[in-house]
Amino acid sequence: MHLAVFAQAMGVSQGVWRSPRTVPGAEQSLAHWTHLAQTAEAGCFDAFFVADALTLSSGIASDATLRPDPVALLSALAATTSRIGLIGTSSTTYNDPFTVARQFATLDHLSGGRAGWNVVTTAIAAAAENYGTDTLPDHADRYERGEEFVDVVLGLWDCWEPDAVVADRTTGVYADPDRIRPLDHRGKHFQVRGPLTIPRSPQGRLPLAQAGSSGPGMQLGARVADLVFTTQVDPDASLAFADEMRALAVAAGRRAEDVKVLPGVTPILGRTRAEARELAAELGSYVSEQSTLQFMTASFGGLDLSGIDLDAPFPDLRDQLPAHAGVSRPALFIRTALEEGLTLRQLLQRIGLSIGHRSLVGTPDDVADDLQRWFEAGAADGFIVIPADMPGGLTDFVEEVVPRLQRRGLFRERYAGATLREHLTD
Repeated sequence: MHLAVFAQAMGVSQGVWRSPRTVPGAEQSLAHWTHLAQTAEAGCFDAFFVADALTLSSGIASDATLRPDPVALLSALAATTSRIGLIGTSSTTYNDPFTVARQFATLDHLSGGRAGWNVVTTAIAAAAENYGTDTLPDHADRYERGEEFVDVVLGLWDCWEPDAVVADRTTGVYADPDRIRPLDHRGKHFQVRGPLTIPRSPQGRLPLAQAGSSGPGMQLGARVADLVFTTQVDPDASLAFADEMRALAVAAGRRAEDVKVLPGVTPILGRTRAEARELAAELGSYVSEQSTLQFMTASFGGLDLSGIDLDAPFPDLRDQLPAHAGVSRPALFIRTALEEGLTLRQLLQRIGLSIGHRSLVGTPDDVADDLQRWFEAGAADGFIVIPADMPGGLTDFVEEVVPRLQRRGLFRERYAGATLREHLTD
C-alpha cells in the first residue's frame, strides 16, 4: 500500500496545541518540520503532504491553524531529507500557471525528483478578499479555470526536451534552442508563451495530487492525478468511489492503476484499547465547538450555521449551499449526520478531532487490521495518515503500525526508487 502523511504543524485535532504531547511555538521552526519529515521518511512513507489555506482561520483565537507557504517549506525540507516525496498545495484560482510550473519544477530539481503538486481550486470564500476580489468564483467556474490551468502547467513542463542542455565545453554550446520550444497557449483564461526558465524536471512530469470528490473534481483527477486524496468513512462507499475513479481514468485514456486512491485516516493509538480511548477523549476535550463551527462554516461556503440547535438533529442543508461552496466535503458532513442521526454538537466533536476524516482509535494491531481490510478489499490503494497531534501521533504510527504492515508484506521496508513517481509506482 501507499502511505503519505498530511503534515499540519501540531496535528489536525482542534485545540491540540493545549495537549502536553505538543510544543506550542515549535511549529514555526524548521527544526520541527524537519523532525516530522525525517520521521515519515524513516517510516518509508511515499510523501510528506503539506496542505494550504489562503486566509487566516476565523478560529485562530483558540486553534493554532498557522499555514506556512508550502513551496517555501518543502524547499527547505528538500535539504534535510533524501528520499521521501514532497507534495505541496497550490491553488489554481489564486495563482498563475507560469509561476506554479516554475516553482514546482525548481523544487523537483532541488530535491532530486521528489516534488509533487496538490491541485486545489480553493473553496474558502474569505480567501477572495486576500486576492483583490469580494467573491469566490462559483464551483463550476473554478473547475473550468482549474482544468485549463493544469493543462498550461503540464505544457510548460514539456517545453524543454530531456536532452536540451548539452553543456559541451569544447563547442561552447550550453543548450540546444531547437530542443526548447515555446508553449504559445491561448485559452479562455490564460495566455502563456513559455518556455520555463529552467530545464525539464528530473521526473519529466511531476506527479499530481487532487482532492476533489465532486463530479468535476473526479473528472479532473481521473484525467491528470496520480494520487487522489479522499474523505471516506465506509469501505463499501470507498470501494465504489475507487472503482469509479479507476473507470474514469480508463475512459480518459489512462490505466486504472495510474490513479492511486488514498482515503484520509486519523489513527489514535494506545497500548490497549482503553488507553487509546483515553487519549482520544483527552484530545477531544481540547476541541472548541465554536472553532469547529467556524471551520464548518468555511467548508459550507460561509453558510450561516449559528441558528441551528446544537442538540437537535442536524438538518439537510444541501439545497442551501452557496454556488461557490465546495461540494464533496459539505455533502459528506451532511450525509454522515443524516445517516447516523447526529446532532450538530456530535458532528462538531467528530469533525474537530480529525477534520472530518475517519478516526481509528485502538491498538496498533487494531489499526493495522483496519488498513489491511480496506486495502485488500480494493477500497483504497493506501492512506493519507492525518495525525491528530504532532509529532507524537506520527511517531506512534511509524514506530508501531508501520512495522506491523511491513511484517504482513503490505508496505515497503525500504525505498526502492529515488523519486516520488517511483514511490507511487513501486
